Amino acid sequence: MSAATTYAEALFEAAHELEELEETLENLKDFVDALHESEELSDVFYGVHIPETQKRRVVDALTEGMSTSARNFLKILVDNGRVEILEDTVWRYEDLVEEHQGKVEVEVTTAVELSDEMLEQVRSRLGEILSGREVMLETHVNPNLVGGAVFRVGGQRMDGSIRGQLQGLRQQMLERSVV
Repeated sequence: MSAATTYAEALFEAAHELEELEETLENLKDFVDALHESEELSDVFYGVHIPETQKRRVVDALTEGMSTSARNFLKILVDNGRVEILEDTVWRYEDLVEEHQGKVEVEVTTAVELSDEMLEQVRSRLGEILSGREVMLETHVNPNLVGGAVFRVGGQRMDGSIRGQLQGLRQQMLERSVV
């Protein structure tokens, strides 16, 4: 288990106990966005030559309106010298919150852009397949697929593209000619 996962799980437990899961997520996403937008802030937060006491003062000042869990989490990262895992931890925490809420993110890659109606059909069908969970689609277009779609849910990849089927057929033909 990675450090980011360990921290994310601990953050989830704390935020869940304080009933501030979503607020903490939004606070942390805003903080990460601020780091991306401000080179100076990013240099201070991630800088290896910046003393932890100075980082802690910056975190205290910037997190005044945040949830207790978000504030404490950022302080713990600074105190433990683990600021480099912030973004990975936030993304893992987001996965835990979505899982808790019965949501699942599915990445869909198709050869052409899907219409809103087709996206809703895909979302609905995936929801049925995934035990009624709410499906949040992230769509991509790859004309090299020729047709069909490739789905990625968590670490699993399901290739229903024509290109994938042709590659599978090619592999079977190669295996049979070798045997």
